[in-house]
Amino acid sequence: MSLASQCWDAFDSGDYEKAARLLPLLKAEAAEPNSINLSDIHNTSLLHLSSGHGWLDVTKDLITQYHCDPHQRDDGGQTCLHYAAQHDCVDVMRYLIDECHCDPMAVDSRNRTALHHAASNDSPDVIKYLINECNLDLMAADWRGLTPLHCAAAGMSRSAAVEYLL
Repeated sequence: MSLASQCWDAFDSGDYEKAARLLPLLKAEAAEPNSINLSDIHNTSLLHLSSGHGWLDVTKDLITQYHCDPHQRDDGGQTCLHYAAQHDCVDVMRYLIDECHCDPMAVDSRNRTALHHAASNDSPDVIKYLINECNLDLMAADWRGLTPLHCAAAGMSRSAAVEYLL
């Protein structure tokens, strides 16, 4: 298995230790060592995966040392900010918004904001951050007309998200 494949598998499976160990090796092997652009068939990048796993140090390295674009979208129109929101990774979100100037109101291909994703996945820390510090619109509707509250209420185990959005 190639080094690139091993690195991708580590990121994809959430194996932090292996991903952190292989990333510098991948940089050394790359044709352009200051740029790493691995992605899958859905245009999901290492940065998307790192953000979704909450790996703040790796996310920072991918942006600052490997020149990955924090605004890059996957085939569903999601940025790394959407991935962080889905998995309650508020520290990664703070970095992406404050340092990388990612737009918390950016929508994916279904017109869903990071708040929609956080509500759908019961990510209470992200919900609080987006509402209290980013002033996101609670009434923003996606392509089906659903607000973040609708998304939170769609699942029975999402009581924390529903309570906060009310």
